[in-house]
Amino acid sequence: MNQNGRVVLRDGASGRFGLQVGEGSYLLAEQLDAQPMAVGGTLSGPMDTIGIETLTDTGTGMEYSVFILAYGLSREAVEEELR
Repeated sequence: MNQNGRVVLRDGASGRFGLQVGEGSYLLAEQLDAQPMAVGGTLSGPMDTIGIETLTDTGTGMEYSVFILAYGLSREAVEEELR
């Protein structure tokens, strides 16, 4: 099922980022391509599974290939993983 998530945290060195998917729910993913991704953008796609997915920026239509590492996380858990 497709969901929307806002990019709230990003580590440019590792390509990992955090999306706020719902009220207090976050996911951790790693970008597999080299397309520029900005904090604050909204991405849409399947966000309730582990593995490779394609997420689409709802503002620009740009598609990102990502590996979803975990979902249903707290913001603190995502922040810890991105340190």
